[in-house]
Amino acid sequence: MAFIEQGKVQDGSILLSKPLPLPEGTEVVIHVETINTAHQSTTSDEREDFTALPFFGMWAEREDMSDSASWVRKERKKWRQQIIPQE
Repeated sequence: MAFIEQGKVQDGSILLSKPLPLPEGTEVVIHVETINTAHQSTTSDEREDFTALPFFGMWAEREDMSDSASWVRKERKKWRQQIIPQE
């Protein structure tokens, strides 16, 4: 069972907005990730800067990649053939 909840640190403890639906005494593993509100959303200027980079969309016109999933399957098949000796 897994939960993702948001809380705040207060006096060294993490306070959650609501109690977790777990029985008292349940042992848990905690992964703590801080929320950086300054970088939560990208501005339109940052998106425009990214799309102006020379590599953005560089494969858009490749006909062999119109179906990317099929292309990946073919490439993986080639890789496997190189690894597995043909008898």
